[in-house]
Amino acid sequence: MSDDARFDDPETQPSRRRFLSQLAAGGALALAGCGRRQVMPSTEDAPALELRAARFSGAPDGRTKEIWGYNGQLPGPTIRAKEGDTLRVNVVNELGVPTTVHWHGMYQKGTWRMDGVENVSGLPILQDESFLYEFKAEPAGTHWYHSHAGVQYANGLFGPLIVEERTPIAAYDRDEVLLINDWFLQPADTLLAHLLDGKGMGQMDMKDVKGVKDVGDIPFQSGLINGKGRAPGDTKSPLTVIEVKKGETVRLRLINGSSTYYFRFQIDGLPLTIIASDGAPVIPAEVDNLVLAIGETYDVLIKADLDGPRWIRAVTLDGNEVLAVLRPKDSQAGEPEMDPVRWGPRHVTAEALRAREPADLSTQPREMPILLGGSMRPYRWSINGAYYLTPEAAPFVIQNGEHIRMKLTNPTDMDHPFHLHGHDFHVLGPAARLNMRDPARKNTINVPAKGEVVIQWLANNPGRWFFHCHIEWHLMAGMARIINLKPYH
Repeated sequence: MSDDARFDDPETQPSRRRFLSQLAAGGALALAGCGRRQVMPSTEDAPALELRAARFSGAPDGRTKEIWGYNGQLPGPTIRAKEGDTLRVNVVNELGVPTTVHWHGMYQKGTWRMDGVENVSGLPILQDESFLYEFKAEPAGTHWYHSHAGVQYANGLFGPLIVEERTPIAAYDRDEVLLINDWFLQPADTLLAHLLDGKGMGQMDMKDVKGVKDVGDIPFQSGLINGKGRAPGDTKSPLTVIEVKKGETVRLRLINGSSTYYFRFQIDGLPLTIIASDGAPVIPAEVDNLVLAIGETYDVLIKADLDGPRWIRAVTLDGNEVLAVLRPKDSQAGEPEMDPVRWGPRHVTAEALRAREPADLSTQPREMPILLGGSMRPYRWSINGAYYLTPEAAPFVIQNGEHIRMKLTNPTDMDHPFHLHGHDFHVLGPAARLNMRDPARKNTINVPAKGEVVIQWLANNPGRWFFHCHIEWHLMAGMARIINLKPYH
């Protein structure tokens, strides 16, 4: 049977029950500091960059555990390319289980089979085998890559993907990547299994959140910035340090590579000027702090007028703190005084960001209502009442050239960060006050608890695309759909 036939016939796809039971049991589908820069070749006959997915031991937050990562690094190496270059990345699988790599934010125009979603855009890479991903680096901006097989990326299989603009969107002296992620001592498949069985274990006890906004189904343990952090009670594990020259302007490329938690980001006493989100330029907005939903990226400028070290803070929405240090170059080593966070008053939501150019939204769109749902017992999360990989969750069928307007309604007590593969969309805002003039473009958007958001996009990239909540556990418990954008080959 051809791959096309396998993907088109729902009878040949793995059932949700079998898929999740294999994950929980450790079966064939179970998933048991930003690295050096890589400048990618742009010619088809140039050597490809190699990513080796493997397990190794490390203690990024002071606690030793088995890490799943690329090239023995956490995060994986930073991949850099120029806008329009051909990216060629050979992925070698040494994990012992099948894997994939998804290039989060890439359009993949004409190359949808390179999107790297297990059993959606292609088959996974088997143990001791390799696969050459080859696609155009577009759009420009701050993006990232991660496994899209089961819940593997929660174990460390992620890294930054930077596509540099042909024409810079702002003036700055240099850039730095800050990849923020939550971190758990237990393997990801163990965490998923205990969510699915609902029985809990110690700190993994399920929470009764009825009527109360919940910010994470798994209790927070620790977090990392560029692969370094401190578990609770640890005061000695090394933190990431960013050194800056006095007066220079630095572009910070912020990525939330978490599986579970949103983070509010701030550098104490230092304004942040937002210039892009999910790679798309916006009208500059000066803020004191901003919230990164899971999967989101932001580009901000800072002016390095420092008289001493400052805390770089990433704090969960229920107050758990992850730290790094911004320090003047040639200053004495050391950390700032450990004071409680004092949030600056200026912040902005994605709906309030403005694109640099007006959008053309004059065409009458096709309306697609998206209703989110979920429960903790049993643990399951849905789109329009259906759970991914069940017969009821048939793919959304869209024709090439259609304008799609989705109203995402979220009656649950949790925020949900929704990501669309192969496209970006205009963030119009809540239905009662749509921005039809200059909405920001993004590929990941927060749908607030007890709230809604409307997005609109042009379906101009045929293929099989994934549309899902970027909370890993919600995706695996059903909050995902395939979009069949026809005609595709």
